[in-house]
Amino acid sequence: MNQSELSAEHRDFYKRFKSFWADPSGERVAEIISPDATIHFSGQGTFSGAEYIHAMQGTLDSFEGLEVTPLDCAGNDDLLYIHWKTAAIISGERREYVGVDRFRIKNGMAVEEYVIFDTAVLAL
Repeated sequence: MNQSELSAEHRDFYKRFKSFWADPSGERVAEIISPDATIHFSGQGTFSGAEYIHAMQGTLDSFEGLEVTPLDCAGNDDLLYIHWKTAAIISGERREYVGVDRFRIKNGMAVEEYVIFDTAVLAL
């Protein structure tokens, strides 16, 4: 999508999302996710934005060499969709997979997120 077609709020959020994944940490989740947000994570269930800080740090600690590359995004109204590619060492081998995050944005922060990808790639 042409970035100029996004709202200013969506462009800013996408920029911060890319910045987060350039140097990810559990603590940095609070830069883009509201503490009272609802996170729906494929294979992991649902939790709050505050809980996501710890969940993200656990993910970063568990997956050797985890890299997330934002590829593209699209948005309308308060929804923003980000298509991404992930690579990590899983069960001793490098695996790559793609997914989509669907965010509901209010005042520059995600108040809802769906992390959607085929979890079969994580199986042993």
